[in-house]
Amino acid sequence: MSDAPPLNGSIAGRVRDLVETFVQTDLVRLRIERDGEEFEIRRPAAAGPQFLTQAETPAPVAAVNIETVRADLVGIFHFLRPSPIEGDVLDGDRELGYVEALGIRNPVRTHGPGRIVSILCADGDAVDYGRPLFEMDRGRHF
Repeated sequence: MSDAPPLNGSIAGRVRDLVETFVQTDLVRLRIERDGEEFEIRRPAAAGPQFLTQAETPAPVAAVNIETVRADLVGIFHFLRPSPIEGDVLDGDRELGYVEALGIRNPVRTHGPGRIVSILCADGDAVDYGRPLFEMDRGRHF
């Protein structure tokens, strides 16, 4: 990782090594969660790495009512084409993907209008009952 000696195995030394690794690779996002704390490094499209901690992460101002769309059963999750992306505003109930179980495609729907805040799964992920798949902002009138 780094040619500089570690700072006695300190957190600062480990963070420095993580940041250097992040800068030297094409990683876009690195997130670490441990003991109720989280640390995230994100690379914006046209800039260097951006460092966010839990305390510094800006709260969504317009997001008033966030709902989680969850898997209704156990299976393999697949997106519909075109795949939804974060920020998509949906004006009605829409199918975002499906959970395949025993060869049957079971739709995953938005259950009303809203904006996709985050996508919490990847195409081909094995999902359990109740696993969060999407977060939807229902706070605005769409």
